[in-house]
Amino acid sequence: MRICSFWTICLVVLSATTVFSQKASSNDAFAFYTGCTLHDGPAIVETAPLSPGITARTVTTLKGPYTVSMLEGRRLMFAYPDKEFYANVKVEVLPKDGYSGSKEALIGEFEHILAGGDSSRNYKLKPQLNGFDIQGLDRSKREGGVLGIYLLFDDPTRTVMTIYFLNQEPPQRFRTMEEYAAIRDHFLAEYTTCIRNRIKNAPNQ
Repeated sequence: MRICSFWTICLVVLSATTVFSQKASSNDAFAFYTGCTLHDGPAIVETAPLSPGITARTVTTLKGPYTVSMLEGRRLMFAYPDKEFYANVKVEVLPKDGYSGSKEALIGEFEHILAGGDSSRNYKLKPQLNGFDIQGLDRSKREGGVLGIYLLFDDPTRTVMTIYFLNQEPPQRFRTMEEYAAIRDHFLAEYTTCIRNRIKNAPNQ
């Protein structure tokens, strides 16, 4: 998908892809991500695998396009009870060969988005959150379909998680960007804590 449509990617994905309910098995690497129940937070209401035959996607950096290879992926949709979708989460496992280059390109995609001028980097983030390398950016105003994009890497498993925080019209849980930020930070902390605990407590870990 072209970077010019990055901020509307969630709307395109939802309209173009049939969503399948899916239970993760104990041997499924994605079970760490799909099996979390968040206290006082949104729940995973839909999951979908990558479309058949999809093994790569192209991102745009300031240096030009780059093809990121993928072994497998899942799309998770979070929502509060009886509310619209709150977050669209992509979880992708990347191959060992070329992982460092793909990670650099995905970070470079952030730089390309920031160069567009309608968003700003979250400088309050520390470099890591519960063992994940993390960075994020948010719109400067409460407008559009996506308000924030957060990128998290788990290097030992070569897993990248991209979180798209969605706007909601009319306003539901948040009305201002300050309220949005507070809920966003709570979600990030709780979800990454859950994932990390599940990884640590898994057999053979």
